[in-house]
Amino acid sequence: MNLIQVITFSLTQGLAEFLPISSSGHLNLAQHLLNIEPSIALDVFLNTATLLSVLFFFRKKISYFFKNLKYIIVASIPIAIIGFFFKDSLDSIFSNVSYLPYFFLLTSLIIFSTRFIKVKDKKKTYLTAFIIGLFQSLALLPGVSRSGTTIFIALLLGLSSIEAFNFSFSLFIPASIGALILSGREITSLNVLEPSYLITFLLTFLIGIFALFILQKTLIKGRLWVFSVYTFLLSLIFFIVF
Repeated sequence: MNLIQVITFSLTQGLAEFLPISSSGHLNLAQHLLNIEPSIALDVFLNTATLLSVLFFFRKKISYFFKNLKYIIVASIPIAIIGFFFKDSLDSIFSNVSYLPYFFLLTSLIIFSTRFIKVKDKKKTYLTAFIIGLFQSLALLPGVSRSGTTIFIALLLGLSSIEAFNFSFSLFIPASIGALILSGREITSLNVLEPSYLITFLLTFLIGIFALFILQKTLIKGRLWVFSVYTFLLSLIFFIVF
């Protein structure tokens, strides 16, 4: 990768993975604009960098992960099943940029809806965990935000803002590990030991930490919906262009 590609992919993955604007959709677009064939392997490689961002950001909350492990396992079942059995179909959808405006529009509607949710502080159950997991599966589609959908449904089901944030990114850990396992062999085709890939990985990791901090502050202030303005405008542009 050249310098422009390094900066583009690092900013795209680092910011869009955690801000509710969809990293997969932005990576799909970036690869299209830079004339690079859309690659699930590259997506998973960069996703691994943001996995490390999550582990670093939550390093002092490791007890939360193990305390809620039973709910995390239940919530991870849907995306594991869908990702395993429909991997080829998802690869085909990912490579087709014409789907992006529809999926970005879906993200916009979901994120904007958080403006009307009255935040509560209910306890998680196995049912709520499974429902959150179902919504996480939507993020297998490029343009649908994983953080946005999981936080939205968690708030709708009555979880507090900070609990929705913590649980959403606890789910990110097994989902990312699963994606790495499924596509780990393909990543070797990227020559990840090349300096350009190593620099991209490091920059993505650092930008990811910054994005997590921004998202947490925005969510606590109840202003998650503002991101829907961006994804809505993006979807309109794509409807015209594609």
